[in-house]
Amino acid sequence: MIIDGHTHAYLSEDLEILRQRLEMLDSELASDDPNKWSLKSRGDLESLIASQEEAGVDQMVLLPVTGKKDRVSELNHWSAQAARKNPRIIPFATLHPKGEAQKDFEEAIELGLKGIKLHPFIQHFSLTDPLCHKLFDLISEASLPVLTDTLSRKGLVKAKPHIKWVMDAFKFHGVTPVQIAEMAKAHPGVKIIAAHGGCLYGWDQLDPLMKFDNIYLDISYLNGLIEPEALVALIRKKGADRVIYGTDAPWRSPLEYRRWFDGLSLSKMEKQAIQSHTLLSVLN
Repeated sequence: MIIDGHTHAYLSEDLEILRQRLEMLDSELASDDPNKWSLKSRGDLESLIASQEEAGVDQMVLLPVTGKKDRVSELNHWSAQAARKNPRIIPFATLHPKGEAQKDFEEAIELGLKGIKLHPFIQHFSLTDPLCHKLFDLISEASLPVLTDTLSRKGLVKAKPHIKWVMDAFKFHGVTPVQIAEMAKAHPGVKIIAAHGGCLYGWDQLDPLMKFDNIYLDISYLNGLIEPEALVALIRKKGADRVIYGTDAPWRSPLEYRRWFDGLSLSKMEKQAIQSHTLLSVLN
């Protein structure tokens, strides 16, 4: 069984704005540069499902994302509806710590959503914010996992110097392993999935994540960015029972990602754990 634990799709009204922003941000990078933020399919739900079928994926976690506090409810209803129409979809909710978190959280529970997706960069908050801790208190009561985006500002700017102005404009300092570890310590009842191998562009900073059993890593978006040998070493350091398969589709091609993952020098048992067993245990 293969579950893609990290996928996205976008409503049609959002896709045109998204494409315009991508063109502005990364236009100077070649189309085959793995650092380039670009959609590998149309970006809608139908193309996501089709690309996963092509890759032989059995189920996928759908992660809605919005930077607008007043759109949380809309996207959570959309995520739930997508799962009702297609049982292969495992629907997560988005929440915003600066929005109506209590109301939106209660609605997410009523909708039957299976976890929470946070994106501090797009949503303009820090994991160190007291409001974020209040949000985790809510989540802890329902025993839902949280998948948080991660990012090393220093590593990103080194890989993509032209992005520095965006980081400066947003006054964004990253989502770091230290922040995630502090959140895991303060909220031991919450299972936290740190996306992109624990810290996008910050894989040399992961030691704070290693000792916490309630911290998991997903391996989304990593092909082309991290050497296969280094990723295998990272997986074995954390343990395959704490690592989750994910692609970040449509930002990566599910078929190409599957081929890349299959080529990693992991045992059959390790691959089985990563591709489904770990996530199923997280979702109870």
